[in-house]
Amino acid sequence: MKILFICSGNTGRSPMAQFVMKKLIADAGLSDKISVSSAASKPTSGGGLHEGIAAKLREENIPYTTHTAHTITKDDYAANDLIICMDAGNVEQVKAIVGGDSGGKISMLLDKDIPWDKNGFATTYDDIERGCKALLEKVRQ
Repeated sequence: MKILFICSGNTGRSPMAQFVMKKLIADAGLSDKISVSSAASKPTSGGGLHEGIAAKLREENIPYTTHTAHTITKDDYAANDLIICMDAGNVEQVKAIVGGDSGGKISMLLDKDIPWDKNGFATTYDDIERGCKALLEKVRQ
């Protein structure tokens, strides 16, 4: 199973989801069965992980690695089983880039938009953690 998380610029919410999900997968002993990555739904110049996001991951003891943002491609769509977006705008942007969703792979992490919460990213983190836990349960079934 390959999961690709999407946000607008791939420097905040989607890499946060990627690293949170990686830890949940590792804790569940499923690292050999599920892989995760992330991408942007808008053109990006390859920025790194937002420092506020990195600080929140450190605060929550979520391991993370060097990250370079990239925009989703048709090849990414083909290579992944699930494309999980952080907001409704991302869903529409991804569909425009990859030419629709013929494989039924694109959905949102929650049934609401996940905010870009600059006040320590607590709301962003809580939403992403809740969504990732639910997603892990769904893919385990």
